[in-house]
Amino acid sequence: MSRLTHSQGGFIRSLQMSSASVFAFVEGRLDRPFFDRLLDQVCGLKGLKHQVIAMKELPGETGGKSRLLSTFQTFRKQGLLMSLAFGKKMACIFLADKDADDYCLRKLRSAHLIYSPSYDLEGHLFTCGNLQRALADSSGITLQQAQLLIPDPEAWLMNVAEKWKDWISLCLISQRGKVNCGCTFDRISAINADPLAPASVHKLEHFKNALAVALGVTSDRFEQIYSTTYRRVEASLNAGKPMKYFKGKWLSYLMQKFLEAKPRPADADFNGIGERLGITLVAQVAVHANCKCCNPYAAQVSKLVAHL
Repeated sequence: MSRLTHSQGGFIRSLQMSSASVFAFVEGRLDRPFFDRLLDQVCGLKGLKHQVIAMKELPGETGGKSRLLSTFQTFRKQGLLMSLAFGKKMACIFLADKDADDYCLRKLRSAHLIYSPSYDLEGHLFTCGNLQRALADSSGITLQQAQLLIPDPEAWLMNVAEKWKDWISLCLISQRGKVNCGCTFDRISAINADPLAPASVHKLEHFKNALAVALGVTSDRFEQIYSTTYRRVEASLNAGKPMKYFKGKWLSYLMQKFLEAKPRPADADFNGIGERLGITLVAQVAVHANCKCCNPYAAQVSKLVAHL
């Protein structure tokens, strides 16, 4: 069955005629249930109806962050972020992954555009959710067995980010310089042959040289750039924020590799566990009034819906 589509004007009219007054626009699949649960809690306190809309539900066939930001810009120009139609006040909120936008100095400023506190939503979920409980629920084992596999989730996240800090640094430089020589957030580390071990010095030097050439700078100048970026990544680790520049989507792969090397409890299902963990972590969102995963977003959303 094909999905329902509208023209741009027809889509906006459908929002204006909807019984909902809060509309949240998100990038993709995992974002949709996360923010649906969050808004159900925040808007429910004011008796407001909400609707969460993924980018692929909009007119056209494209999705993702670029579509989200272009839609935000359109809505801002047309005065639709906070508006009145048919006697109904309505607020539109756009929820984006931060990615490396802060490092690259390209974050947009608006109360209606809320970025993830981590690189992406996945990293945020792994940080604030109960990872041991999620592992138990998604693999069919007990909480005690999950705790034996990952005794300290915070230390586990810090450790993987520490091992990949050279790769993160390369990716940040590549993004900011708008060049691509193979070190990109779109792939897993090419310098950590063992993803749970430190980077290969030889492979690191290869990508450093390639990046220097792509950027058109000398080796000495590149080392200055690299040192500055590396210190920025280390600072995020020292501040207890390992997922600030670490792409959370990498965690599915890393968790899979980590568990494959561990003794498996009888009848445990670790196949595809990395992907299932994210979904299971979303199921923990907004279960309680003071949800840790909701808090970074809830205050900003509450300020917006307070005007309705």
